[in-house]
Amino acid sequence: MSSVHNILKKGDKILTFDNPNKEYEKRKRKVLWTNSNPSQEMGENVIINLSTDDYDELEWICAYSTSNSNNISESCLKGNSLLISAVSYTDGVSLRRIINRVSDTQYKTQIAKRNLDDTSIHVIPIKVIGMKNS
Repeated sequence: MSSVHNILKKGDKILTFDNPNKEYEKRKRKVLWTNSNPSQEMGENVIINLSTDDYDELEWICAYSTSNSNNISESCLKGNSLLISAVSYTDGVSLRRIINRVSDTQYKTQIAKRNLDDTSIHVIPIKVIGMKNS
């Protein structure tokens, strides 16, 4: 399950749209994994090992493709798998990749999809950031 945080700044306070009277929780952010070769294709069953399980939510940053470093970002709460998706701004195709949770420190990729076709050159994870409520 993905989470989306809609935020609003009011003076020096950051508020959520869901509850505009409650201050948005401040978070500590830490890089838990970095892809050492983001221009390399990524197929299915690639294991991503995170450096710690001390997080409440993960932000996954992916490259659009091996040859296009524009970023796609999606987040998931601890304990969940996620779907990262985008629509191409050049030709309107749908790109997506599912990343399955194995444990709180390990995730496994599925093959990416370009419309209905399998692809190993799209939606390449490049960084995972752990977010911890303070």
